Amino acid sequence: MSFRKCLYLFMLFLVASLPFSATAQQPPASGATVHGMVVDPDDALIPGATVTLTSNSGKSQSTTSKSDGTYTFRPVAAGTYALAVVAPGFAPYAKLGVVVTTGANLNLDIKMALQNQTQTVNVTTDTAALSVDPENNASSTVISGDALNALSDDPDELSAELAALAGPSAGPNGGQIYIDGFTGGQLPPKSSILAIRIN
Repeated sequence: MSFRKCLYLFMLFLVASLPFSATAQQPPASGATVHGMVVDPDDALIPGATVTLTSNSGKSQSTTSKSDGTYTFRPVAAGTYALAVVAPGFAPYAKLGVVVTTGANLNLDIKMALQNQTQTVNVTTDTAALSVDPENNASSTVISGDALNALSDDPDELSAELAALAGPSAGPNGGQIYIDGFTGGQLPPKSSILAIRIN
């Protein structure tokens, strides 16, 4: 075997015996992940909360917390963000200056505070007194003048006509006749009556 062939075989042997190393190309760094859990003051989960992540440039993305209270933003570009959360019955939550680095896995748990309940009661100084005075009865009927003249002059007939005008009354004695604000009196002659009020 010639010297050149020996040299060639030796070189092949050297190359074959060298350890094989290959450099795999690394995938480009992906965006970061921002995630966490939304809970109430008693650490109970809050599903359905709206979580918004807004960059300093004003670009925002929103998501809703799941049934287990968790939320996730992926991928998130590196930068500084503001995190805001709103949920019915809770005070709005905001966290400024959230720094996200490339490829980071940032956990931000959020504890919401209960919303303050305010109730307004308006008090006025106007006093509306309830009056039992028969003259203040809005549904009363006043008979005077010609209407009074049309009634019977006979006291018994006049009493019967007034009872019919008053209609059926509750109580064991039916309707009561008041003369000048007092009960128990005799119905005066029609000529001495100025007006009759039926309540």
